[in-house]
Amino acid sequence: MFSHMTAPNTIWTAELDQTISQPSLVFSDTLLLATQPSGPVVQHSGLLALDLATGQTRWQHAFEYALVSGMQAYHLMAEGREIAVVATSSSDFLNGQGGLLAFDEAGTIFWQGEVEEQHFSAPVVKDRQLFVVAGGKNLLIISPETGGDDQHRIPLSAAASQAAPVIADGVAYIPCRSPDLLAVALDGNERWHFQFQGSKRDWLDQTPIVIGAFVYAVSSQGSVFALERETGQMVWQATVGAQRPLSAPTLHNDTLYVGFAEGMAALDRRNGRIQWTFPTSRPISAQPLIIHDTVYCTSEDHHLYALDLVSGVERWRYELPRRIETPPVLAKSALLVVDRGGNGVAWERPFVPETTSDPAAADTAATTAAAKVAPAILEQKAKVHEAAGEPLAAAAVWYELGQLERAAQQYELGGSWLEAAKLWQQIDRYGKRAEAFEQYARQLLGNGQIGDEEKALAWEQAARAYAETGQKEERQRCEQETARFRRQPVLTVEVEPEGPMEMDAWARVNYTVRNEGFGVARGLQVSIKDDRFEGQSARTQTIITLQPGREYQHWLDVSPKAHGSSVPMQLLIEYIDKSNGVHKLERIFYLEVAEGDELPATAPLTPPSISTGSLEILSTIKAPDGRDLFALRNQIVQSFNKDEMIDVLFQMNLREDDFDERLSSMVRELMVYVVQNGRFAELLAICQERRPALEW
Repeated sequence: MFSHMTAPNTIWTAELDQTISQPSLVFSDTLLLATQPSGPVVQHSGLLALDLATGQTRWQHAFEYALVSGMQAYHLMAEGREIAVVATSSSDFLNGQGGLLAFDEAGTIFWQGEVEEQHFSAPVVKDRQLFVVAGGKNLLIISPETGGDDQHRIPLSAAASQAAPVIADGVAYIPCRSPDLLAVALDGNERWHFQFQGSKRDWLDQTPIVIGAFVYAVSSQGSVFALERETGQMVWQATVGAQRPLSAPTLHNDTLYVGFAEGMAALDRRNGRIQWTFPTSRPISAQPLIIHDTVYCTSEDHHLYALDLVSGVERWRYELPRRIETPPVLAKSALLVVDRGGNGVAWERPFVPETTSDPAAADTAATTAAAKVAPAILEQKAKVHEAAGEPLAAAAVWYELGQLERAAQQYELGGSWLEAAKLWQQIDRYGKRAEAFEQYARQLLGNGQIGDEEKALAWEQAARAYAETGQKEERQRCEQETARFRRQPVLTVEVEPEGPMEMDAWARVNYTVRNEGFGVARGLQVSIKDDRFEGQSARTQTIITLQPGREYQHWLDVSPKAHGSSVPMQLLIEYIDKSNGVHKLERIFYLEVAEGDELPATAPLTPPSISTGSLEILSTIKAPDGRDLFALRNQIVQSFNKDEMIDVLFQMNLREDDFDERLSSMVRELMVYVVQNGRFAELLAICQERRPALEW
């Protein structure tokens, strides 16, 4: 069922009682499904064609000892109609045979290719030709217009997967059943052969994305790659979730969207930085679909999710009886999803506005075309809307003029906080983006038609946004609200040495764990996760439960292996919530450790971690002018984005690699460095130069 009032209307539902094994295909007015029996040994498959308008069965076709590996629509120019090209792979070398077939809308076999291989990848159509990998060893180029003839074969240097290749500018980019990705020119010359230096199980077997000067690929062990298109050299690598398979990626503007074992993730395609994640209880294995400003993704937890493109905030969801392993499909008039058990749903195609979906701004559509030639007229129109108290209409006009900051301000005045957050992100105002997300979460509080989980997700998004800007108190406040709506525990930890600590000498560190949340924490354990401290009792005994509002006090016996005025000690707190979900929290505390009877005069540069304890390193140093270092750190984080801070490091002749890659941690470490090395005034001067309008 739907969980949000804004979901589209249902056109039809169908209960097919057949296992769906491959992504669905829309061709002509037909929805084509690949079916196969369920069970440990599957040797047969079939095709099931449904009427797009009604969901009624039109025709079926069975394959004996062969499984469907992919389908692709092809438009016959001469006849003005579409056919479906279907690739199959043999499931029995003695009795079965793979092949390529083309079906028309009535289910008649239009042609059948004469090929000898037993296995075929999913096909792809490009420039009036059909491309498919045969036997994992040869790329075939086929003309569908001539009955599947005119084959041209290109041998491959690695075993290709069954995912479709990508054809771009005369080059085929081919995913493999190994840590390999091939770039092969259509004249037969191999351009490059990328081999990921990881596990042999790290297959690059999903269809990559080729755009501009880059190729984006994912691995079966949770990695996302960006490669140079010309050379195959790696530009960046990012890890998403645990070491589990990822879905094929989807690209929109500068963002990659990919499903993983714990949900959906959005990554900046320029550097691989994760912009947001959306959690699900089971994996998202199917490629996401993007329509206008919404990401549609299916999950093995039985749901179709509609997520905001920029923020990842859930808009609505729909639950089907079985897990969903295939992506949603968009037709001319419908959005369609089918679960593994053959339960299908068709909704009205989501509306895509030409300019804006806001009724208050509808009268701006007529003047949009004039924006390029008469911006002064539009600017005056925006000011008129502002004076009339019509902020949403004004925001739409300012947006057309490219004045995003002013548009975001008007969206805020009109209470359209998600739209404001999108614009703040576009102009790299991440502090304002976080504030807008929080206001959106507060906006949902009084809406009785929205469930607690949707409200929790909104607060969770706000917490992540604040975390990116290093605003600790704001992040914790939003995390508290997330826990309240999910009725989850919130644990805080304090540590205090029982006495002076010396390197290589045993000492007792007392700690207090408090549950300041709204649910019970069970099976609680605290342990040391740091090679700078050796623990005689490094892990506590399991605590049965820690109720909300309660605290637990215990100790750890440790032997420091480093000395200094701020030696970091990392604690790992593990517990189970009411839904049996396992949680792991890492906290860093900075302890004073002596070497004999002497302490070092200055603290070393801190490691790349943010302490949530009471002994954070910024509290152990003082600014030369006596100002609040915590407030200054927050001001810098809100005023500069990461690329700008890297420029600051360069201007100060400092190496980027010596600092943490996260913005908040980078700024914290830089502040420690400049205070300890007498360069505090230099940093302030640079900040004043780059942000002269702010008070430094």
